[in-house]
Amino acid sequence: MSYFPLMIQLEHVPVLLVGGGRTARRKAAILREFGAALDVVAPAIDSEIWALEAELHQRAFVPDDLDRQPWRLVVAATDERAVNRAISEDCKRRGIPVNVVDDPELCTFIFPAIIKQQDVVCAVSSGGHSPLVTQWVKRRLQQVLPKDLGIINEAMGRYRKTVQKEETDPAKRKERLKKKLMELLKEVTTGV
Repeated sequence: MSYFPLMIQLEHVPVLLVGGGRTARRKAAILREFGAALDVVAPAIDSEIWALEAELHQRAFVPDDLDRQPWRLVVAATDERAVNRAISEDCKRRGIPVNVVDDPELCTFIFPAIIKQQDVVCAVSSGGHSPLVTQWVKRRLQQVLPKDLGIINEAMGRYRKTVQKEETDPAKRKERLKKKLMELLKEVTTGV
């Protein structure tokens, strides 16, 4: 079954990451990029995780860790499937969305392949079947998307506020916005 795509605001949101190795490092970097208030629990923590702005607990996970905060998301990225399974089951009982790295059957959400240009975010998922497929699609999308899409988005946001104040007719407003978007896209593709 495919996963429903849902964009969630993570800025200052408490997220628990259990694990401190290479895979946990990748998940930690993504979560911090989106502003999560990240807590990491692991007996050994990768040096790149230490460099992130996160609360670190260098010790083994205990079930009480799930009670320390009102976690909005939990990511289990340990090398021990039994620990990951126990975390998954506890989170499901508590209604906490949980991702168990490389084990879709234990997940209630998965990490998509992400393209991010400022506030423009594209996500690609294979439903957990094939990370290679999602990476291939991500590379293809990156080839066709303008490099300045985030800048265009910001400009369009400012322009939209102006047009909303000036134009009461929704059809005319939409036409002005479409025209402006085409102008901005032309600028970045032709360098004009």
